[in-house]
Order: sequence, then structure tokens, then C-alpha cells
Amino acid sequence: MSEKENSGFKLRLFTKNDSVEFLALKNIFYPDHSISLESFLHYENTRSEKIQHKHWVWGKDDAILCSALYTQWEEIYHPHKFVIRIYVHPDHQRNGYGAFMYDFIIEKLEPLDPIKISAQIHEPHTHSVRFLENRSFENTFKERESSLDLTAYDHKLFQDDLNFVLQQGFRIVTLTEFRKEDDRADYKAWTLERDAAPDMPWTDPITIPEFDVYKKTMIAHPKFNPDSWFLVLDGDQIAGLNNLWENEMEKGINTGLTAVRRKYRRKGIATALKHASLNWAKNRGYEWIRTDNAATNKGMLSINVRAGFKFIPAWLLFEKFLKEKK
Repeated sequence: MSEKENSGFKLRLFTKNDSVEFLALKNIFYPDHSISLESFLHYENTRSEKIQHKHWVWGKDDAILCSALYTQWEEIYHPHKFVIRIYVHPDHQRNGYGAFMYDFIIEKLEPLDPIKISAQIHEPHTHSVRFLENRSFENTFKERESSLDLTAYDHKLFQDDLNFVLQQGFRIVTLTEFRKEDDRADYKAWTLERDAAPDMPWTDPITIPEFDVYKKTMIAHPKFNPDSWFLVLDGDQIAGLNNLWENEMEKGINTGLTAVRRKYRRKGIATALKHASLNWAKNRGYEWIRTDNAATNKGMLSINVRAGFKFIPAWLLFEKFLKEKK
């Protein structure tokens, strides 16, 4: 195991016993986007074998003060494209630890023949932006995040949007309800995501994992709730889907995916799904909801703005090509 001693610090591979300490470090940087131990361990335990993932921590006196890892995204998988994440405790920043960890990760990646390295940064973290720009990373994608005060949301103002879809002969049901009438409900939800994936905006093609992986990562997720998955049905086929995921913070919930099959677009389905889910969340006592969308996705952004969402700091994707683009 690779180790390095420096001023009492010890670099070693991450183990699951480090999870609590690591999350304490990570959540310092994202207090409004924290992750629970339960959710983190779910991600750790359901990662596909094909994903190349290595995580190191650097600590002192049993405290984790730095962390660095490389991994790959399941839904944007390419054997030679990687994602890196580096965290340095605020008390130890600007002492060269971040630079050391970056160089360490790059060295460890070299035998894997990487062609591109990506890093996702929260917009307020300007020091991280400069860190990457100084290493020839470029900002290639922006996800606009927005939030809605559900206590002020009035579902009645948007009833016509739901009626417009219902009058076309569609039904709006939850996944719980659809499961009662169709044994293949979960499979059909997966096929909707699979079929819509090519149109999801990102810098690389998105491919939904096979159904057995989808069941482990999504359906078995500790935050999965079929009551908060909304479907627009054309007969027994799913035309559109919107799902919600409970936030780790009290009284909050997040929008996951909103997707509509190509042949059903421009029929008001995405708007109807949005307001069906907002009404459900409000009625169950959630006080706020967040969503994020590609800055180029003008359609969903306009739906959200019309519903009352307000923009909050965005997420920025930085990428560095190490070899010719493939």
C-alpha cells in the first residue's frame, strides 16, 4: 500500500471504516448538499465492477484532513475517461496539500491510459476553479440549480396544465400505482430512462446501465420512494417520468429526472409532471425543493421559472483532454 509521511501526515488507501470521517470532511464543503452515511455506503456497495475507482486519504492522529480519488461515472462510462475529486480541510489549504494530491492522482492514473479527466465544482468555490484552470482544465458544462419555496407554491394556478394533458387521453399515476396494475412497471421505468438518455445534455453520451444494475443502484437506493415517482401513461406505456428524492436536509426534497419520450414531446407532459410532483411534495409537508438542469436546456428551465423556482449557485464541469479526443 502506498504511503507517504510528511509532517506527521500519513497517506493510505481509504477503507469503509473511514466513511464517517470522510463524510465529515466532504460535508464541510457542501453543507447544503450533504450526504448521509447510509446513502454513501449504498454508492460504495453498488458500484459496478467495471468502474475503476481508487480512493486515498491523508490524515494525522486518526483524523482525515485530505482526500483524493479517481473514479468513473456509471452512466457516462468510458474505460479511459475519469473523474477526480480532491478535498483538503480548510485549516490545511494553501500549504501545497491539494497540489500534492493532484499530482499523486495523475501519477496513479497514468497506467490506465486516460484520455480525459473531469472534475465537478460548485460555483462558489472559486479557489477550486482557479486550481483547475491553472492545470489546463476548461469549463465545458454548466448545471443551473434552482430552488422553490413550497410553502408559497399554489397548485391551483397550474391546474390547467394538468388538465391539458389529461384531456389528451393520458393518465398521471405514481410508480406505486402503476406497480399494482403492471408487473413490469419498474422495467418500463428503466426503458423510459434508457430511451431518453441519448437526448440528455452532457459532454459525453449518456447510457443508462442495464436493468440489473439499475435495480441495485436506483430501485434499492435508501432514498427511493415509488410514491414520489410520477408517470404519464399512454395506455400501459410510459410517455414521461419525473422522480423525487428526499434531501438529506430536513424538510427538503430534490427532483431527480424529468424525461419524456421523443414522440410525446410538445404535449405539455413535462409541465404536468412537474406540477403533479410539486403538489405531492407540498401536501406531504416538504418546505422546499431543488432541481438542476443543463444551462442549455431552455425548455426545462422555463418550466421551472414559471413554477416559481429561483436560481442558486450552479455546478461547473471542468475537463482536461490528455490525448486526442475520441
